[in-house]
This record gives sequence, structure tokens and C-alpha cells, in this order.
Amino acid sequence: MPLPQAPRVRVLIVEDDTVDRIACRRAFAADRAHSFELLEAEHGEEGLERAVAERPDCILLDYNLPDLSGLEFIDRLDTALPGVIPVMMLTGADSAAVAAESMRRGARDYLVKDVDGHYLELLPGAIDRMLREQRLLDEKRRTEAELRESQSELRRLAAYQETIKEEERKRIAREIHDELGGLLTGIKAYISVAIERAQRDGREADPLLGETAGLAQTAIETVRRVISDLRPSVLDQLGVWPAVEWYTEQVAIRSGITTECRILPSAIATELDAERSTMVFRIAQEALTNVVRHAQATHASVLAEVVHGVLLLTVTDNGKGIEAGGLLSRDSWGILGMHERTRRFAGDLKVFGEPGQGTTLQLRLPLDQEQKQGQA
Repeated sequence: MPLPQAPRVRVLIVEDDTVDRIACRRAFAADRAHSFELLEAEHGEEGLERAVAERPDCILLDYNLPDLSGLEFIDRLDTALPGVIPVMMLTGADSAAVAAESMRRGARDYLVKDVDGHYLELLPGAIDRMLREQRLLDEKRRTEAELRESQSELRRLAAYQETIKEEERKRIAREIHDELGGLLTGIKAYISVAIERAQRDGREADPLLGETAGLAQTAIETVRRVISDLRPSVLDQLGVWPAVEWYTEQVAIRSGITTECRILPSAIATELDAERSTMVFRIAQEALTNVVRHAQATHASVLAEVVHGVLLLTVTDNGKGIEAGGLLSRDSWGILGMHERTRRFAGDLKVFGEPGQGTTLQLRLPLDQEQKQGQA
């Protein structure tokens, strides 16, 4: 059974010395482990044209060409075909600095042209090694590109899910308000009528009716709170900054933590679209929720401002402080969710603190040109 033929390797030799080109051809022809197809160019410009037109597997490049230096050739090749074709530089015996600079510019390997021609014996194996490294590099690039695309798809999916989630919150809030809220209001109204009728008839109203009316009012207030947590109407009616101020006040009322909210004029003058407004509000909401649940704080503050075209939202507390391990924990879904919300709009989120010194969360959101013009 005949042995399988080695895959053909197309090598472009860019060399102005005819004797050296013949020597390279002989060295490649003498190698039985590989199958080489040789393309030749005597000048740098010709070599670049052939490289772009014929896309060889690699280039064997002499440093001293009549029209271009090896470094100029590499720069021009990288502009035309960045990182596509690996280059092996042939340098003189006293050109260590040239070889180092060639590698820095993008050459993949180099061989020193000694006067005895020993480099020719090494040439086929060096080309084979360089191509193996190129295949590994290409595979790494493909894997990284696939990973970036996968991450991009996951972020698009997360953004879509956030949009759906917000729409679902709106829908549920409306249904609770229209159905359950209306039903509870009706029940309370009927109880009030029953109490009034008893009083008009000169009878003592059943105490249970008064207690039931109180329970109905408590249920109505609970429904309002649930609706506000799902989707505060102030966010849609008045905008993000009144919504942030309102929620900060609600935190103080519900938790007993003292709060402060400062929206500077630079932020008030900034018009955010609906999606960014929702994102900013949810970041503030999640940050204050974390303060209530985990910080053991007695005070929290919110500050919004615009500095050099970047919206800054800062939430600080005087609690126990978050540790580095808490930021890296796989259970920190709230922090991870805030990061994902922020990345969707090319923003940046930082959370830092010291044990016993409180925690600071800062959102940095670059503003596009239209939003900057809204400040004028």
C-alpha cells in the first residue's frame, strides 16, 4: 500500500540573489518528509503582489532587498493581510538586532544565513515548525472569535430577556392594579356601606366589619407596594430621576435606614431614553436593596451627576463593607446582573469597600451625542 502523500506547502521565496534562491529550491527538493511548492519573487514589491494574489502558506523573506527592507515588507504585508501569512526572515550572521526587531514587527521566526550554507539544512524543518505554530495560532484565534461571538449572543439574549421582563412587569402591575386593586377597593366600599347602614338604623355595626375594613385597607396598601416594586408608575410618568428619589425615600420608610438622594443639575438636564432610564433605575434599586439586606448600615446615599460626558451614579453606605470574596462569589447574582445590565450600554460598574468602612457602588455610563445635546 503506498504511503499517503504529505500535504503540499506553498512557500513564497522573496530573495533577489539568484544563487540563494537556487540553493533554497534544492534544500526544499531534498527534503522527503514534506512536499513543497515554491513561488519566487526577486523584489519586495513583487513579493507583496504575489502574497496578496496567491496567498502562500508562508513567506521566506531576505532582509536585504533592492527596493524594500525586510521590516518595511513585514509592515506592508501586515497592513494588507494582518496576521494571515507567517514570515520567516533570513538575516546576515551579524544581524541579531535585525532579527529581534523583525520578530517584534511580526516575523514568526528567522534563520541566519551563514557563509557555509548550514541554514539550508535547517530550512525545511524550520518552515514545518513555523506552520505548526501558525495552525495553533489560527485555531486559538478561531476559538477566541467563537467565544466572543458566543458572549455577544449571550448578552443579546440577556438584553432581550431584560426587555421582556420589564414588559412583563408592566403587564402584571397593570393587571394587579386593574383587577385585584379594583376588587379590594370594591370590598372596602361595600364594608363601609354596611357600616353606614347599620349606623343609620340606629344599630351598632358588627366589630368584625371594622376589622375587615382595616384588613382591606392593608391589602390595598400591600398591592400598591407590590405594583411599585414591579414597575413604579413614577418611572414612566415623570422619568428616572424622580423615580430614583422616590425609591430612595421608600427605602427609608420601609427599613428605617436614613437616606439621602442628590441629583445634580448636570444629571437632571440629561435626557435618557426609556431603556437606559430603566437600567439606571434598576441599578439604583438593586444597590439600595443590597444595602437593606446585607450591609447592616444605618445610612445610605445616592448621587447622580454628569462629568465629561459620562453619567455617574454612586450609591454608598456606612455598613459592614463588602469583601473581595463577596464580589467574586458565584452566588452574587445581584451584582452579576447589574454588571450585565451595564455592559449592554457600554457602561462600567465598580463595587468596592473595606470591612467596617462601608461599600460604594458606582455606575459609569457614557452618553451618546443626542443625550449630551439634551444637557444644553
